[in-house]
Amino acid sequence: MKDLAISVQTSGWLNPMGGEAKADDAFKFIKDCGFEAIDYNIDTHLSWGMIDKSDKGDFYTKSLEELLEYYAPAKEAMQKNGIAGAQAHAPFPLFRRRDAEYSEFLMETMEKCVAICDFLGIPAIVAHPCTYLDKDQEREVNLNMYRRMMRFAGKYNVKICLENLFGNHAGHFMNGACATAEEAVWYIDKLNAEAGFDCFGFCFDLGHANVCNMHIREFLRTLGNRLTVLHLHDNDSVTDQHFAPMTQRKTDWEGLILGLRDINYRGALNFETFNALVNYPAELRPVMLKYISGVGEYIRNKILEEEVK
Repeated sequence: MKDLAISVQTSGWLNPMGGEAKADDAFKFIKDCGFEAIDYNIDTHLSWGMIDKSDKGDFYTKSLEELLEYYAPAKEAMQKNGIAGAQAHAPFPLFRRRDAEYSEFLMETMEKCVAICDFLGIPAIVAHPCTYLDKDQEREVNLNMYRRMMRFAGKYNVKICLENLFGNHAGHFMNGACATAEEAVWYIDKLNAEAGFDCFGFCFDLGHANVCNMHIREFLRTLGNRLTVLHLHDNDSVTDQHFAPMTQRKTDWEGLILGLRDINYRGALNFETFNALVNYPAELRPVMLKYISGVGEYIRNKILEEEVK
């Protein structure tokens, strides 16, 4: 994958085009829209609603061999069309309180997701931490959950990425797990030290940092080389809207550019902008996607322009 590759999540365009069954057309389409890489939403096969109901569905109960066969057309189409796999998104949440059996199924699912990433050539997967009111309980749950991932992260050589989150309690907004850069650094350094190798990284979600009123440039500078992947999208600074970039005028995009330049970030510039597609007519998807990739080009050029001078 090229440095600062322009990437977009698959949610919002892949499945409406026929998904993996028509992967060749879908990945040609996204290439024509200006993208060089993707964030694979393999989480869509085990939705939040299913997890709320302890419904295992019929996808991740399949054997790993069956799952890899399902993704084989996508792998071929990505290679044919020159689309790199920058990152993937695991189901969320990966732990359920008071349901040990379902939590065990979720961990088995996570291992299958990591194996799918290895098969597709995707080097990193985002696995959200859990957020609780009790911070001690939150840390205990998260550390135990990520410790279980160390074995298969090493087996498949796929990096597990935590993400900065927000929460909601009784209608009141609250910072979630890893909402601050300092907490993110604490988790990553502790987990990597315990693992004995660099198997944990970080996904910086710009929209989440915006609603949590974080200083974007300082957050990125504190993360430093722990930053592995990005979720870039826009919002009104109040709700997590996942809109197209640079459309709401409430997000510090300049701080993002400066922060990424400060730490010499060279990973993908990945956009998590599904609502920029699903909220508008299907006929406008190419227009919106080309706009998003154009913003990606702008950000890449701004990051690199100081090196040219």
